[in-house]
Amino acid sequence: MRILVVEDETPKRESVSEVIANIGFDCTIKFAMSVRSATRLLQVEQFDFIVLDMSLPTFDVTEDEFGGRPQGFGGVEVIRHLEREELTVPIAVVTAYEAFSIVEESDGSSVGKEVSLAELSEDLREEFPGYAISVIKYDTVVDDWKSSLSSVINTLRKAW
Repeated sequence: MRILVVEDETPKRESVSEVIANIGFDCTIKFAMSVRSATRLLQVEQFDFIVLDMSLPTFDVTEDEFGGRPQGFGGVEVIRHLEREELTVPIAVVTAYEAFSIVEESDGSSVGKEVSLAELSEDLREEFPGYAISVIKYDTVVDDWKSSLSSVINTLRKAW
């Protein structure tokens, strides 16, 4: 199984990798830390599963680069890329946020609207009906997210 982990925060990326390693199966894990690096990897490699943060920088953050404009819904841009390229890959959105604020819509109607994780999950399923998308609340203190992610991955493994 080939897994792409798209996460810009090192501690969270390491925690996700640890969960995958502890499942105990043969897999290859690749990492992307921004919308740009994720879409570039998806253009040249195939993946069986994606673990995706929702809030991502535009570019990888380095000592010399601040990452560009932060994207509260950068993960959605990665899913849109998959859709444009007709790449159907199961996705687990793993986010530390309990809710997201929609700052702007093209018509201005959603300025300041807050979206809960349940609403985010529903919105993603509506916007991307061909994708198996799970939304998991990441927490540095409570480990429930680990069993949720393990369960999603084990379900996928059984399907192969």
